[in-house]
Amino acid sequence: MKKFLIPLLLFILLFSTEGQGALKKGDSAPDFDITGVDGNSSNLYQFKGKVILIEFLSVKCFACDMVIPDINRLRDKFPNEQLTIIGVLFSDEISNINKLYDFAKDRGIKYPIYFADSKFKKLYNVFGFPNFFILNEKKQIIQIYRGITRDTFGLLNSDIEKVLKKGGE
Repeated sequence: MKKFLIPLLLFILLFSTEGQGALKKGDSAPDFDITGVDGNSSNLYQFKGKVILIEFLSVKCFACDMVIPDINRLRDKFPNEQLTIIGVLFSDEISNINKLYDFAKDRGIKYPIYFADSKFKKLYNVFGFPNFFILNEKKQIIQIYRGITRDTFGLLNSDIEKVLKKGGE
């Protein structure tokens, strides 16, 4: 019995988005400031009129490394005019532009990587990695995924296609 209880509790902790102040589908995504490898700062709401995939990742996360090829495939599939991908690391792990650049280069990341103040972890309820938020053009949260699956590409791709199709109607 104990053998099944621990994985069940971990699953509930990782994939539960309910709770006090937790963001959920349909909520407006809170804005936050991000800084890119070029040193320029921007915020979430500067990406107007686009579907956005936010990936919160960590430098210490083996699962994050495993999904990078999937996110690269999404970047290759969808033109930037349709989908903006934002990879976010937090300032409690990376506070230096050079380290951010090295992280992206070492892992073969093709999509834009930024860092944000670690206070946004709590705002987005990020306690494990990776976390994915799909936002529509109005910055409403369409889907939240915490962790990875066997087919992260297929799961995210399906949701992104649905959001893009709705926007085109």
